[in-house]
Amino acid sequence: MILPHNVLVLVVDGGRMVLMRNDGDAIKPDFTVIEHRECPPLPNRDLFADAPGRSFSSASTARSSYDNGDPHLDQERAFLASAALALAAHVDEKVPGIVVAADPASLGYLRSHYPPGIAPRVLAEFDKDLTGMPVAAITKHLLDA
Repeated sequence: MILPHNVLVLVVDGGRMVLMRNDGDAIKPDFTVIEHRECPPLPNRDLFADAPGRSFSSASTARSSYDNGDPHLDQERAFLASAALALAAHVDEKVPGIVVAADPASLGYLRSHYPPGIAPRVLAEFDKDLTGMPVAAITKHLLDA
């Protein structure tokens, strides 16, 4: 893949984000990390106060419990929304395009939360989690694509 000068690359999953800019040229890219965030998921003991509540049916002796929802998913989605806003904060008229790499679930959520003006600038999307890789390995993966 050809990555022009000043292209932005967002590598994100539900708890880590790396936003990079190509300060090199299209033939020999040189990625500079603009922003890095890490928000590890909290353990359940910190998210849940107690067991789910119980409900008693007035027509029978059956009981059922309330659903607590999925606080891990809510935390990941909030992080992804903040990553999309961080990307938008670095986009200006000098940016020729954007490349996004995320796991498939995160990529689907990101697509629906791009701020206005971001989606038309997306050059490529990779449905692979590259957040655990160093910048050199991410660069090689993008160039080989």
